[in-house]
Amino acid sequence: MNLIRVDLDRAGTPESTHLVAGVVHEIASGGSRSFGDSGLTAFWRSSMKPFQALPVARSGVLERLGMGTEAVALACASHHGTRRHVEIARSVLGAVGLDEVALVCGPHRPFDPDAASRLDRAGRLPDRIHNNCSGQHAALLALTVANGWPVESYHEPDHPLQHAIRRELSVWLGADCERLPWSIDGCGLPTPALSLSEMAKAYAAFATSRESPVRAVVRAMTTHPTLVSGPTALSANVMRATSGRVLAKEGAEGVFCLASPASGWGAAFKVLDGATRPLGPAVVHALSTLSLLEPGEAERLRAFARPSISNTRGEEVAALVVEDDGE
Repeated sequence: MNLIRVDLDRAGTPESTHLVAGVVHEIASGGSRSFGDSGLTAFWRSSMKPFQALPVARSGVLERLGMGTEAVALACASHHGTRRHVEIARSVLGAVGLDEVALVCGPHRPFDPDAASRLDRAGRLPDRIHNNCSGQHAALLALTVANGWPVESYHEPDHPLQHAIRRELSVWLGADCERLPWSIDGCGLPTPALSLSEMAKAYAAFATSRESPVRAVVRAMTTHPTLVSGPTALSANVMRATSGRVLAKEGAEGVFCLASPASGWGAAFKVLDGATRPLGPAVVHALSTLSLLEPGEAERLRAFARPSISNTRGEEVAALVVEDDGE
């Protein structure tokens, strides 16, 4: 199938255009269906977080610290910096005797508007704990402390923690992940580049695994979708709209991965220009086209299928819509 074309439609005239590639891999048939080139390479970015969280889940460190499934969900999160997000991240750090100074992820404004406004009213700048990756870093630090590894360098490629993550990733890819191009993510952790097909296959295998640690991660994410991102995020709303039947996780530069534990498929999408705004229309379109949404689920995602654009007066003046790309 062709690339998915998403236009910003203003009064019936396309003003801007985004192209989105995607692939869905089915475990049962071993086959894949793609929109555009399934071999397209992209850095996995935050869509990799469930796999990075697996060494933590396998170790049982969060359970030993008395942390519940919320901490597991936050370990996979690109969170929005709400009070609850920050509280959980701080509690994990505190449980191993650390504070946010140990985090290598830099500060940025919370994605949640209310959380950002609270900082403004208090005359405060955001801290590292407000970084959307702070929950992941807190969990990785908990594993680092539990193993007696050096804390200050936990983000560096040659650290024992990063070796453990790459060993885990190699299992899911069925090949030595050292062969992949690696770079540094926005939060300071290593991130690999791989094909959309490889991402989709890994997500399909992950979601359908019977291993207890893997199932614990999937269950935590689908039980606490707004901890994995935030109430306005596509990932959280896909998981809510499907009542946890579909797992979803976003990444930077227009990467988005999904999987269905029950139906046995995994999917990966990439917006070619790196934007995030066309992901809702593209993902809902693809899942609907391939009949991967159950009755009612597409309706619950209608606001993401055709997001409206408002001007400064609050008037709806445009919308993002999927169009035929003409190929």
